[in-house]
Amino acid sequence: MKRLFTFLILAILTFSCTNEAENQFVTELTTTEKSAKIIAADNQFGFELFQKIEASLDEPKNTMISPMSVSLALAMVYNGAEGNTKKQMEEMLHKAGLTPDDINQSYKDLVAGLASHDPRVELSISNAIYYRNNFPVKADFITTNQNYYNAEVSGLDFTKTTQTLNTVNGWVKNNTKGKIDKIIEEVKPNDIMYLLNAIYFNGEWKYQFKKEDTANLSFTKEDKTVIQVPTMTIENSFNYCNQQNFQLLEMPYGSGKYSMLIFLPASGKNTGDVISMMTVENVTDWISKLTEHKKKVYLPKFEFKFDNSLVDELMALGMTDAFGNANFSGIADAADLVISEVMHKSYIKVDERGTEAAAVTGITVELTSMPVDNSFRADHPFVFAIREKDTEAILFIGKVMNPVQN
Repeated sequence: MKRLFTFLILAILTFSCTNEAENQFVTELTTTEKSAKIIAADNQFGFELFQKIEASLDEPKNTMISPMSVSLALAMVYNGAEGNTKKQMEEMLHKAGLTPDDINQSYKDLVAGLASHDPRVELSISNAIYYRNNFPVKADFITTNQNYYNAEVSGLDFTKTTQTLNTVNGWVKNNTKGKIDKIIEEVKPNDIMYLLNAIYFNGEWKYQFKKEDTANLSFTKEDKTVIQVPTMTIENSFNYCNQQNFQLLEMPYGSGKYSMLIFLPASGKNTGDVISMMTVENVTDWISKLTEHKKKVYLPKFEFKFDNSLVDELMALGMTDAFGNANFSGIADAADLVISEVMHKSYIKVDERGTEAAAVTGITVELTSMPVDNSFRADHPFVFAIREKDTEAILFIGKVMNPVQN
């Protein structure tokens, strides 16, 4: 009896310690005035960039970007910008009035907090800089990006093009768990630097769908074509609100710190109408109106990849000098440097278990001399965003035009 009593005491202690340990890892993120301003700036930039991409598409297709990935990659380049190039980047990124130290320190704190935020959600954010090993990059530029962005920095022999491609693309594949296998297609003679950011997200739904409930149901595309797609079903309490132009549903991951927002256009509206309305102020207002409702949710499974050069969109947003009349004297002395490419690639898979998503932004620097019921049916194209709730940071934003297109 005494041994049984001792065993029970040990079991209770072990259980309570385990629960306590788990709870310790779910953190609360708080923001300073400056870091909150930077997060809002990144979200606004992300909405504007997504709107420009939406406007540039020749045909409707599944689309997703990571505003945070693009912002972090540009922030590393920003540390080498001077003069009007720097000013244009600040204005486009909505960071005018903030010092480089404010920006760098806020990103360092944010990335560290997000990565260890929820033990039931895997999130990794990685940065790297690869440069031509005989090119005299300024030490301050390297150390700043190492200290604040934990950037992996390496000088490579760019004349060994195959080896350089394997190194750069190998880093991309490794830091996206194989979901994105490359970011550059070739090493061009004038290339002197590649700045990379990779984000990988893997979160299980807080309330998981049952696979046996998944069935082929109708999905009406924007051209009114009806197709059959594997559609998941769940009934639970979710945060929800009904706006004039769309319904908004929030589906949490893990411990609830991360969630997917689903914007389902109302009858007579489409994804473009919703995307055009997206600003920091509007999205914050919509989220504030979410209240708990019991909903039977119908959500199609989907998986797709998207890639896009962002040069035209960034120029349209006002960052013009960086691509032609640049001042990157913070990177190197006596060198005419410009950005020749900003490539962005993304991947997402949504199924009964949860969501796996990844994004990579690669910046190349070169020498110029060189309904009203209780259901929520996502049965037509919709917009989505994955965010962290404490900071309101938008990690990914996208739209689904055809769930079976990949």
